[in-house]
Amino acid sequence: MRDWLYPYYCGAGRGARAKYDEVSGRWRKRVFPRLRWVFAAVTVPLIVWSVVAVVANHPFGIWASGMAFGALVAVYAVLRESPPAHIENWRRGFEGELRSARALAPLRRDGYVLLHNLPDRRSDRQEYKGDIDHVVVCPAGVFLLNSKWLGGEASIRGDTVHVQMRDDDDDSFQLPRLASGMRGCAVRLQEDIAQQTGVQWVQPMVVFWNRFEAGVDKGGNVVFVHGEHLVDWLREQKPMMSPERVAHVAACIKSARPPEHLGWWSRLPTLGFRGRRGLVPTGTAEGVARES
Repeated sequence: MRDWLYPYYCGAGRGARAKYDEVSGRWRKRVFPRLRWVFAAVTVPLIVWSVVAVVANHPFGIWASGMAFGALVAVYAVLRESPPAHIENWRRGFEGELRSARALAPLRRDGYVLLHNLPDRRSDRQEYKGDIDHVVVCPAGVFLLNSKWLGGEASIRGDTVHVQMRDDDDDSFQLPRLASGMRGCAVRLQEDIAQQTGVQWVQPMVVFWNRFEAGVDKGGNVVFVHGEHLVDWLREQKPMMSPERVAHVAACIKSARPPEHLGWWSRLPTLGFRGRRGLVPTGTAEGVARES
């Protein structure tokens, strides 16, 4: 149960969810005022019909009006939750991050530290805006993860991600900069913590939740992996750090990159929680490892 609930309080996907709420809210304010008049024009006669059916005690009329009103409400709800594809992509984005968080959750019992939704600083050469979906700190090192839930089947061609749509070849697309962007993001994180931790390499990874036939692909210093293989792949990596150093590195990352969108659990800094060694206060290096 704790692993199932973990994605909802760890902060994963908060940035993408906030963006989805923002753009979908603007879309509804633009589109739905017009639709409300259409629904009102249909609903008012339906209400009158229902009242007449009740007064006349007409069973079929009452049943038909109830069915019609239920169908009308259902259609309105479906339309309200069916924004255009460019907005729906943000929903798939945060749902992919939640899936990754749920898959990673059991690793906490093995001493892995999980951090989610961390900001990515701007590089020296360009105005780069973005965030880091997940960071895993474990005995095998530091892993920077980007969750993707794309609409088709992903394949890797050199340094380019190709997404083949199942029903429309013309709708297929490529992500030529995803791998290079992940490498740059990992380099910036490594530079921010190198002096305090001595970490020489941060491994960038892309986690697919759409179809990815290869399962795992290691190319161009970026690991592409399907979410179903993520935990097994991480557990197979050779350990290089002690538990104490894992906690220290995680604390340094959290200090250098404080999350922009905290989960409700992270907003309780004075709250302690009970681990194997008793009550551990949040905010300490050991607390960072345990609360993540």
